[in-house]
Amino acid sequence: MRGRAFTLIELIFVILVIGILAAVAVPKFKGMRDNAKITAELSTASSVQTAIEACHGEWVIDEGDFKCGADIDPADPAEFNATSGYPILLGSSDAAPLDKILKNGASLHWVRTAEGHYKGPASNGGVHAQIPGKPDADDYWVYDSGTGEFRLVENGE
Repeated sequence: MRGRAFTLIELIFVILVIGILAAVAVPKFKGMRDNAKITAELSTASSVQTAIEACHGEWVIDEGDFKCGADIDPADPAEFNATSGYPILLGSSDAAPLDKILKNGASLHWVRTAEGHYKGPASNGGVHAQIPGKPDADDYWVYDSGTGEFRLVENGE
């Protein structure tokens, strides 16, 4: 009587199928890290724009004694543009470029370059996705305290 074991051909076939599945699945997971960085950067940029607009809204309503961002003094002309109603400083340093506008801004993986450009996890982390409208290593964010615009500049425009 023969035992109930797998034959060598059956084992090779199973290994072959697993190999094919792995070859298809690995490239799909490869881009997940870059996609996560891009999503995190876009999410933070959206939060920054919302915080900037909230400061401006407070300025429009109160025009005087109000709180702006996490640590911006609206009475300080170095920190707040009293003409436009938008904050001038989003962060206290190049290493913590968003800590004045966002409560958790110091813990985010953003930097401010010497040119005053802002870079997040995708644009500073070397993502090379080259997807229009999405940040990558060639892109950066700029902030205009005159208009309150926080926008993505793609490919160094």
